Amino acid sequence: MFDLKDFLPYKLSILSQSVSGLIAQEYENKFGLNMNQWRTLVVINANQPVTARTISDLTLLDKMTISRTVRSLKARKLVQTATSGSDARRLMLSLTKSGTQIYDEVIPIAKNYETRLLAALTPQEQHELEVTMEKLLQSTGEISKSKKP
Repeated sequence: MFDLKDFLPYKLSILSQSVSGLIAQEYENKFGLNMNQWRTLVVINANQPVTARTISDLTLLDKMTISRTVRSLKARKLVQTATSGSDARRLMLSLTKSGTQIYDEVIPIAKNYETRLLAALTPQEQHELEVTMEKLLQSTGEISKSKKP
């Protein structure tokens, strides 16, 4: 008999939503950022200048979601665009000074949540979790590749 509560994809989804929900509420209250905006800011900060396509690839958010998110971040003057030197049609995204300031304020909050979550695990369990998550990510990549013609 199939029991949803024992189904790994379901459990991972619930865990992800629970963790994201906790953090998202604070980001929304303090900075007016939703989770997609926060993820986009983080990816831009780590890879700037970066294309929207790269953000989509790194976050696994669809292109339309990234487009709306970038538009909202630009409206708040947290993100700026410039054309690529090699291709004028390609927009490169980077954080503005305001975007960097918000990023710098949010990082300690994010790290605090991570520390509090990981406190439930021993150092050995934390290591095992990291290894297990990496294996699952690799597995999903392999499964995804095998489905393509």
